[in-house]
Amino acid sequence: MKNLILVFIVLFSNLIFSQEKSTKKLESPIDFPILLSGNFGELRSSGFHSGIDIKTKGKEGVDIRAIDSGYVSRVQVSTSGFGKVVYIDHGNNLTTVYAHLSRFSEKIEKIINELQYKMKKYEVRKFFRPNELKIGKKELIGLSGNTGSSFGPHLHFEIRKTNEELPINPLFYNFDVLDTIRPYLKNLFLYGIKNGLLRKKQLKLSKINDSTFTANTIKTTDTIGFGVVSYDRQNKTNNIFGNYKYSLFKNDSLNFELIFDSFTFSEKPFQKKYIDNEYYVLKKSRIVKLFGDKNNNLSFVKGKNDGLIIKKGDKHNITIKLSDYDNNNTYINLKIIGDSTNFKYDKQVELPFNKLIDFNKKYNFSYNSHELIIEKNTFDRKSKFLHKYQNDTLFAYNPFLIAWKNFEIKYPTNSLNDGQYLARINYDGSKNFVTNSIKDGYYQFKTKTTGKFFIDIDSLPPTVIRNKRINYKNQIQYYINDKETGIKNYRGKINDQWALFEYEPKLKKIFFKNDTLIKPNKVNKVEIYVEDLVGNSTSVIDSLLF
Repeated sequence: MKNLILVFIVLFSNLIFSQEKSTKKLESPIDFPILLSGNFGELRSSGFHSGIDIKTKGKEGVDIRAIDSGYVSRVQVSTSGFGKVVYIDHGNNLTTVYAHLSRFSEKIEKIINELQYKMKKYEVRKFFRPNELKIGKKELIGLSGNTGSSFGPHLHFEIRKTNEELPINPLFYNFDVLDTIRPYLKNLFLYGIKNGLLRKKQLKLSKINDSTFTANTIKTTDTIGFGVVSYDRQNKTNNIFGNYKYSLFKNDSLNFELIFDSFTFSEKPFQKKYIDNEYYVLKKSRIVKLFGDKNNNLSFVKGKNDGLIIKKGDKHNITIKLSDYDNNNTYINLKIIGDSTNFKYDKQVELPFNKLIDFNKKYNFSYNSHELIIEKNTFDRKSKFLHKYQNDTLFAYNPFLIAWKNFEIKYPTNSLNDGQYLARINYDGSKNFVTNSIKDGYYQFKTKTTGKFFIDIDSLPPTVIRNKRINYKNQIQYYINDKETGIKNYRGKINDQWALFEYEPKLKKIFFKNDTLIKPNKVNKVEIYVEDLVGNSTSVIDSLLF
């Protein structure tokens, strides 16, 4: 059934999209020329980028406008993800999304503030009935910002097919974005695929002209694939972007292609199948693999290529074509000869391991009363894995692996101290809170992240410090932080009433935009309560004269 659904998605997407742009031109969401800092389909750690990031001159507070008339279908406020976001349904099966706003327009802000006070929560979500809150073309819907999982002021903008919740490339609708620059090629890799395990070799590139590269003739009788490190640039900006299309031709016939016109949200995590995760962990750079599981029916993939089988005596011409949305192209031309002298691959990074996981099998490992349960198809290839218990630490470890399903860990504990929790050490040495929930004498949890797990104690309460550098009569601000496990929740009161303190975790700051709770010309009681993930808490009470 799942495969039938994916096949339908592929057919549906192909019917809707082609390289021909739409004849309809929509209004811009900003009042000045569009420059991008991120494009559609870029490979991110969370999956494909489902929109475009529009620059807002490096600042917050820029007017954001509806690109067409319609009605507000959803508004959400979150400390992560899109932050403050507005969804507008324009009819004709088209919805637009405007994310990371600093505030909403006055009529939207009023509705959301009332909901926040009613629920006594900063993070809220509201769905609207059709035409309950109408919006006109070019009407102001909010101001640009940096809320949620954003690391600089910009507008994240999406266009979706409403009925299918299907994000599509906004450049399809003729927004004026100047791009006359070819994709940049940094590295080319040859992969050897044997018994489900991958080896790779960086190939030395030679430049033929401004658009074309080549490498020495490849001689092998292996099953091989190719990977590239490449990115795109656009005019009038120094940002780097993902490519729109990666194509591989074998003897002039299309063999494999990644193309980012659209993808479903269920497909979003599958970008990781086409990234060399080991290389990314080590180098913080992404190799895009031009091969994959031939059994995957994904709407952004054309061709069934889980490796090119090279036999003795074969002769093949390979062309790799890297394209941006404006059809600026970069080419790599290669020759392959089937020769019994197999290619020599680069030395692999060796990590200690004691298990070889067959992805087609289920495993239930037990070590010193610690259990590790791995279901079938948790990983998509044979995988090396380290599982042991040493120095009060459980190793369930391979930092290069991508898990497609949760695996389960049961970690026994005979003691329960104040602030006790289970922690994980990652490859880079960072530490994360995992859980402090104990059931039947075990920390029991499911995760997709491998690591080194151990019991730790957090005895330090969060810190709460009022920002005295700004005039509290304009805005009350506090810095809140927990150095060990992190913030679980917070609460602000003014004159013993719940107050809407907004929270920006990346700035470690909460702030109150002074409203009717403040009593002018009097001393106002401000109370802040902050709790961390294991229950340590801090309360601060200030008396402020307004």
